[in-house]
Amino acid sequence: MDTSSGSDSYDRTRGHRPRGREAQRRPGRDRGTAGGRGGADRAPDISVKIDTLANTLQDTSRNLTKVDRMLGQYRDHTDDQAEAMALLRENLEESISQLQTQRLSRSNGARSGSASASTLHTSDLEAGSGSEGPRFLPTSPLKNYTGAAARTRRSQSAGVRFQDASLKGKDIHSLHQSLRDLRCDQLRLSDDLDKEIFRRNRSDIDTRRAMESLTGHMTTSQRQDSVSSRVERRLQELEREMHGEERERRPEPRGAMSDELLEPLARRPVQSHERDEAVTARLLKAEKSKMELDLDRARRLLEQSEDSRESLVQQVEDMRGELLRMRQEKTELQRVRLETSHPAVRPHVNHTDREEGRDRADLEKEVAELQVQLCKASVLGEVVELKRALESKEKERVQLSSQVEELSTDLARREQQQLRMLEQLREMQSRGQAERRETEAILQESTRSRDELKTKALEAVRQWRAKCKRMQKQLEEAKAQAQFHTDKASQAAREKESSLAQLKALSQTLAFMYKSQTFVNQVAWFQIEVREALVEETQRQAAVQTKLREENQRLEERASTQARRCQRDRETQDELQAALKLMTAARGQLAQRLAEEESSRKELQKGSAELQAKLTATQQERAALGQQLQLEREVHQKEVDNMKAMMEDNKMKKDREVKDKLKLCSREHDEMAHLKADAAADKELCGVLRIKLDRMKDECDKLAAQLSTKDEAHALLNRKHQLLKHELDDKVRSAERRRASEVDEKLLRMEVEQETILTAMGEELDTACRSLARNGEDKLQAISQKPGLGKDPHHWLAETKTKLRWLREEVRERVTREQRLRKQHQQTRDQLKALRQSRDSENADLMQRLDRQEKLLHSLSTEKKELLERSRRNEDEMRSLQTP
Repeated sequence: MDTSSGSDSYDRTRGHRPRGREAQRRPGRDRGTAGGRGGADRAPDISVKIDTLANTLQDTSRNLTKVDRMLGQYRDHTDDQAEAMALLRENLEESISQLQTQRLSRSNGARSGSASASTLHTSDLEAGSGSEGPRFLPTSPLKNYTGAAARTRRSQSAGVRFQDASLKGKDIHSLHQSLRDLRCDQLRLSDDLDKEIFRRNRSDIDTRRAMESLTGHMTTSQRQDSVSSRVERRLQELEREMHGEERERRPEPRGAMSDELLEPLARRPVQSHERDEAVTARLLKAEKSKMELDLDRARRLLEQSEDSRESLVQQVEDMRGELLRMRQEKTELQRVRLETSHPAVRPHVNHTDREEGRDRADLEKEVAELQVQLCKASVLGEVVELKRALESKEKERVQLSSQVEELSTDLARREQQQLRMLEQLREMQSRGQAERRETEAILQESTRSRDELKTKALEAVRQWRAKCKRMQKQLEEAKAQAQFHTDKASQAAREKESSLAQLKALSQTLAFMYKSQTFVNQVAWFQIEVREALVEETQRQAAVQTKLREENQRLEERASTQARRCQRDRETQDELQAALKLMTAARGQLAQRLAEEESSRKELQKGSAELQAKLTATQQERAALGQQLQLEREVHQKEVDNMKAMMEDNKMKKDREVKDKLKLCSREHDEMAHLKADAAADKELCGVLRIKLDRMKDECDKLAAQLSTKDEAHALLNRKHQLLKHELDDKVRSAERRRASEVDEKLLRMEVEQETILTAMGEELDTACRSLARNGEDKLQAISQKPGLGKDPHHWLAETKTKLRWLREEVRERVTREQRLRKQHQQTRDQLKALRQSRDSENADLMQRLDRQEKLLHSLSTEKKELLERSRRNEDEMRSLQTP
């Protein structure tokens, strides 16, 4: 292409000359081949760019798939959060129902003129406040009021009743812990979403820049600029982009983000530093990938420039070889002309000269024919190469157009996805704010219910301890009666005047001791039951403490895992910063190399200018030979004109296609404008809904203020409760220690007294038997008590029975006294039965209270479910209003 245009301009200026055509044809052919090589080098450059674009598109598709996976995980997590929030709402509704019952009780108390409206009073905690006989009794269900009037005065709806205080405390603790976990997860998810949005914005900016660079490369390929000019332009573009990015990063690192995304970020100033670090890390990654792509492009352009430089060097060498050949041919022709022009000196050489002249003429004709054939072959080869280059360029342009269409569709789809993601983020932010408020309210209610449960549990423990004290008092009374009876028995033994009286007193004391031992066993059994009940309560408290420890261990493990994740993120950030430093160093080295290449390119341009000057001189010398190639050049010119016409037709077709694409783009922009108008309408609807939400927020704030006042009152009660709890714990510990020491001492005394009494009774029985023995010493030895039996009461009783059989006739006179003692024993049994019946009645009352509490809890659970259904309906309505 370049050789034909150069030859036409030269023919117009200098005209036709009869010689030197063949010499001018060869450099033209070489130039055509060089132009074909340049087109072949440009084709792989475009293919490489297309490959890089395809790779970037694949990377973006992978990133989008990763984002979709993350969204799926986030949906699963939100479902789990929804379940947890449902549980929290149930607990909140329970606490609300409790507050409603408290308010009803307050209103009932105000109507009846009661002195206290709360469910727990300081008078309930005091031991002697209920016995003073006030006119209006408190309504606490935990106070054990003595007297029939106090029992009849209590109302059923005085306070909230629970099934099991220990289980409720455990549920409250787990609920509080789950609320903390949910809040931490919510904050973490909000941070991840902000980071993901920023990363997507950066990826969109990078794709747009890649598209702009692609369009620039397309325009440069259509204009068919030289390799050196393209390299210079690309380097200038890189420098401009780097300066622009530095300017953007200096004033504000988050300038690329939209205002809608900056609003939720401004609401969280505490986490701004961490988000800035994440944003900088993402920016560094994007810059790193972009710099790698730019460096690859620069390397390819440098390789292309080196190839073009090598082709120029080859062309120069070919031109030099042709010049040398032309000079040799000129010298040979001049020598032949000189030989033919001079006359023959010797007559015998004329014949040989004529033969040589004929041979030279034949050789010249053959050379001319061969030159004509070579010209035709070279022209045909150039035409074929041009056709191939045109076909390859057309294919590449078709591929590029298809890829541009695909990229445009992908960009439109991504914009739609980003809009959807923004809407979802707004919804999630609104939900998160509502959930935070709900969780705060639930936390407040849970603390209140926990305090109430603690107070009720302490009241129950106080009642049980009071019952234990009563039983101990009864035990002491029974022991006093037993001591009184033993005193009577000792007095009766002193009154004995004879052995028969002593035997009767001993039999009486034996019967009484047997009965008193049974009574003591019963009392010990009752004391063991009380201890078992106390042990069970301690075991329950230990189980609750173990569960709390396990929950604390779980929380510590979660905190350790989160710390490890943060450490890993920091390590990856450090690695990326080190890689970025290496990339900046490599970029500086590449810039130095590019400067060196530019200097070498300028030197080559100077050398090429000198060579062009030499070529013009050679062309002037070869102009004489250009007229022989005129006919062949005209044929070549016709073919070139045809090729130009074909190229123009192709350009017209491509221009039409570009216009059609522009029309499609304009239509798409119009559709986007309509969508934006719809989005504006949706925003107006969102504004109306936000106003409604603000009103609801104001109502919630009012309720929160009321709850804060109640919290302060509960805090005062909690302080009093803590003080009383410490005092009670100290008193209970000291009392338990005293009781344990007293019981041990009493048991030791009883054992010692039992042994002494048994030994004394055995000796008296032996003396009585000896005094009453009538059949000799053998029977006395058989009946006499063996040593060491005083420690074993069962064997001792067996021997005493055998001895008492001997004394049965003498004991009949003491039957009347035994009947009196039996009557007294029956009275003590009746008293114990009355005590047991009172205890059973109290247990029945407690069971009735528990049944009532279960009924109340069932009714509260039904109301809670109804409230949950209403809240869910309201949320569904809000979501339907928020979705466009």
